Amino acid sequence: MSALLNFFRSEHAQRAFAEVRAEGQAVKGAKDVLRVLSLRGLEVTPKTRERIEACKDLDLLDTWLDRAVTASRTEDLFADG
Repeated sequence: MSALLNFFRSEHAQRAFAEVRAEGQAVKGAKDVLRVLSLRGLEVTPKTRERIEACKDLDLLDTWLDRAVTASRTEDLFADG
């Protein structure tokens, strides 16, 4: 049992857990962006959905979520600035 506890406390395990948490946060972030777009009645093409779902950058997903609230069209999410 001690070896198992040592594994979970190891740097390798902690890195793996952090990666899983980040992946989960990215999935939720993408779902949030898509939900706002859907609730606002904005068209989401398969290509756009794929781009949003593929994004793993939490800061970028937050930016897209902020933009989704006021965007006139889905493409506005990806505008510079």
